[in-house]
Amino acid sequence: MDIKNHQRTAHAPSTIAKIQAVAIGGKLSDIAQTFGSTYRRLDPDKPSPTVTRSGYRDFIHPFEDRMLTVRELACLQTFPLDWEFLGTRLDSYSSKRVVTMTQFGQVGNAVPPVLAKAVAIAIMEQFFKENLDE
Repeated sequence: MDIKNHQRTAHAPSTIAKIQAVAIGGKLSDIAQTFGSTYRRLDPDKPSPTVTRSGYRDFIHPFEDRMLTVRELACLQTFPLDWEFLGTRLDSYSSKRVVTMTQFGQVGNAVPPVLAKAVAIAIMEQFFKENLDE
């Protein structure tokens, strides 16, 4: 099976060193001064934190010394395996940015499909219930 959007990022040695320092369920800010909530190693026995558009630098694989792929983040967001994110996978956040929305950004900015479905069902049930009561 060809799994779309499952390309690993080639990490610099300094990034790998940071990743290796983080225990399962921990975050780099527990042991070093960092910006924001980057470098959090997922705990396979707990729910994931919220996926954001900067997800490529937020989540460390629970068992491998690497950040999650677009596909892995999409799975956390409940996207089906056959859903493909198009465009550039990753872009820098420099002031000369060319790409407006990366694949990581698409995943992080999305409403999780399972949540969207639950909200739609609740709205439809409420709508039809109110119309039946009239």
